[in-house]
Amino acid sequence: MEGPQTRALAEHLNDMITGKPVQRIVVPEHRWQANVLMLNCVGHVIQRVRSHGKWLFFDFSHGVTWLCQLITKAKWTVLTGEAAALHCAKEEAAESEGKKRPLITLHLRNTRTSGGGGMVAILTGRPIVYILPSDKLWSHPEIKAMGPDPLSTATFHDDFPYRLRQSPHRTLATALLDQEVVAGLGNMLKCEILHATRFSPTVRVGSLLASQIDYLAGTVVGLVATAATFATKGQAYPHRVYDRAGLPCGTCGTEITVDRSGQDGHLTWYCRTCQTIGREPMLFNP
Repeated sequence: MEGPQTRALAEHLNDMITGKPVQRIVVPEHRWQANVLMLNCVGHVIQRVRSHGKWLFFDFSHGVTWLCQLITKAKWTVLTGEAAALHCAKEEAAESEGKKRPLITLHLRNTRTSGGGGMVAILTGRPIVYILPSDKLWSHPEIKAMGPDPLSTATFHDDFPYRLRQSPHRTLATALLDQEVVAGLGNMLKCEILHATRFSPTVRVGSLLASQIDYLAGTVVGLVATAATFATKGQAYPHRVYDRAGLPCGTCGTEITVDRSGQDGHLTWYCRTCQTIGREPMLFNP
């Protein structure tokens, strides 16, 4: 899940579950450490859900924050009313029968309904989850190293160029996927940004002019914001090059090519005619 989809999910969860008291938290019994830390959150309120890059932050009222990155088909689902009651019944049956249950189930009191009806927020899959004191959040190594988020960092246009220039010998395609350079970009957005700026995937960071990096930064902000708008509406982003190998480029009609632009294992979809700035031989040529 890339940054725009994470932001859309954070906004959805923020609207659904913030301000609601946590009545119960269910996690598998073998995760004893998670049980101890999470049970301390029972009785408290989720004050807000926010995102930075590919990470979700759940801020609790007693100064604890859950960090969650959705990988390996992990997802959050929120159920209310009859759907929540049905899930609770299934959960109890699974517990008595020893069947596999969701990784985390938050039982919340729905303060928007008369009588404070039930609500559950369910985390499934194999995400990365950390539980930290809110005031120590940015001291965690993985979080401290994160680059600026184009959707939320006011200093992005200052921070991004500095971080990008730290590895002048890398290709731009590789640098854009580095979460310490810019948080939230995945392979899809990388390909679309390169196409929009007409940079070849093999252009080296050290060869870029200051004006080109400024233009790149503006394009990153614009495309990520557009992708976030589509994600919020539940619509697919209209790819120009990503996953369109063999199809004509919408700009010039040239057949879209897919190749490797470095040794990081990621494929890059691009247009040979449109993206000529800084072209060098690809790792594998068709």
